[in-house]
Amino acid sequence: MTNGRRIINFNKHIEDNFWLYIISMLCVFTGIVLGIYAVKYMGIVENENLLSYLNDFTKNIAGVSFQYKNMFLDILKNNFPLIIAIWFLGLTMVGIPVILIIDVIKGFTIGFTISFMIKSFGAKGIGMVLLGVLPQNIIYIPCIMLSSVIAMEFSLNILKDSRAKKHWIGGIGIRIVSYTIIFVMIFAVMCSGFLLETLVTPNLIKFIMS
Repeated sequence: MTNGRRIINFNKHIEDNFWLYIISMLCVFTGIVLGIYAVKYMGIVENENLLSYLNDFTKNIAGVSFQYKNMFLDILKNNFPLIIAIWFLGLTMVGIPVILIIDVIKGFTIGFTISFMIKSFGAKGIGMVLLGVLPQNIIYIPCIMLSSVIAMEFSLNILKDSRAKKHWIGGIGIRIVSYTIIFVMIFAVMCSGFLLETLVTPNLIKFIMS
């Protein structure tokens, strides 16, 4: 009964915020397209520098003993500020444009990475994308979109209440706690992607390049 109620509540959440999901999705895909075009029109010097770095990485990866703990901490440090930023922006009445910019940037990094790998390594690049880039991003992208929509919804509710001159100071603590718990749950799901990117992805790339 509890699981059924949760499903109904989540379906209602999607229905109530359908256009926010569409906007967030469009921003992510816009970023992906921009990332692809950035690789296409990249300058010769920048292209050669990045390609040289990737070539050095792929040549040395066969003899690398991965420090999984350090890798996990680096991935955590790269993604934790992103979730915190979205969470904080949701607490403001002017954070929605910045949240959408974050969605575009996330899409841009994915599009740029995929495009550059395929352009630089051909068939091996496709393998690296399928096994080394997409798996964790299948987890990351829905989590980023969900957190973005929840943050935008919270921000809009604050704006609506302020315009309607509703006084919800007494319940603001409960709302923020509930809002924060949802973000903690989303981040917990993202941690499965961090583990995948730490333990599985490097070994798959190592296998492909060898």
